[in-house]
Amino acid sequence: MGINIGAFLGGLLMVWVGKSYSWRAAFALVGVVMIISLINFAMRKKSFGPIGLSPLSPDMPASKRKALEWGTYIGSLAVIPLILLMVTNTAYTDLFMYIVGPLTLVYLAWEMRTFSRAENLKLGAALFFIFFSIFFWAFFEQSGGSLSLFALNNLRPELFGVPVDPNSVNNAANSLFVIAFSAPAGLLWLWLNKRKLEPNSVVKFGLGFLFLAGGFYIFKSTLGFADENGVTSTEVFTFAWFVITFGELCLSPIGLSLMTKLSPIRIQGLMMGMWFLASAYGQYAAGLLGAGMSAEDPNASNLDKLKLYTGGYGELGLYALIAGGVLILLSPLIRRLMREVH
Repeated sequence: MGINIGAFLGGLLMVWVGKSYSWRAAFALVGVVMIISLINFAMRKKSFGPIGLSPLSPDMPASKRKALEWGTYIGSLAVIPLILLMVTNTAYTDLFMYIVGPLTLVYLAWEMRTFSRAENLKLGAALFFIFFSIFFWAFFEQSGGSLSLFALNNLRPELFGVPVDPNSVNNAANSLFVIAFSAPAGLLWLWLNKRKLEPNSVVKFGLGFLFLAGGFYIFKSTLGFADENGVTSTEVFTFAWFVITFGELCLSPIGLSLMTKLSPIRIQGLMMGMWFLASAYGQYAAGLLGAGMSAEDPNASNLDKLKLYTGGYGELGLYALIAGGVLILLSPLIRRLMREVH
């Protein structure tokens, strides 16, 4: 809920500032708010207990600890020019994505030599979740690409009779639904758990893909609500995000928790990093998928563009449906790899 309060407000504020004033100012707000968050953390960190403390061993000499911590800060700043280079020249992004994933897997394999068979089986289960999460985010993150263009060009600027900016709806609907339904979803799992009916994590992952499939089939259905100009229903579009949100609630919080539970303490940071690296690969793939759905003819009509997008969303819905079915079918096997982790 906390993350999505920021995403909801940011999604609305960015569009308003960007369109009303300048996109440079809109993106600068990100830095301003992050500085406010850092000040808040610094002022309140005494109340957080161990949260946010360095993961380095407390037995480490103070001088070595300080050197490693400062090295982390300096290294983080030093890579900013590299990030900027990748953002401004996608050839470097391609190169980075081709290299970093395989190297990370090689390093993980090297680390796995030192663990027990039981620990390695659980790591295998973690890798299974990481692999499938790439596909989930590749579909879900159409929100920042093809669905943004879809909202810009193909949605009516009103929601239940109220004038709206369609891109604000695309940016904020998912976050608003997460804020509204994350607590009820958590209570539902607790209620089912007390009755020994709670599905295991693999099945929850599968359910996440099934909800995702349902949402993309609803995006596909917007073609049936379109006028001759290719402009369609914002209400149906919003309902699709409502359905997809439950897929995210089945997958995202659970995935973060599993990376900790399935990993030996020594490499929990590495596995958490791999989870977010999978998100990066998913967003990278999302861009490729979105580009594949766009019209090659710059003179294509708005209706033709709508047909291309909705056709593409139907295909993504089918792939998500298959992935969800595979996950549920394989759940007994993956559960054995997870051992005592539910």
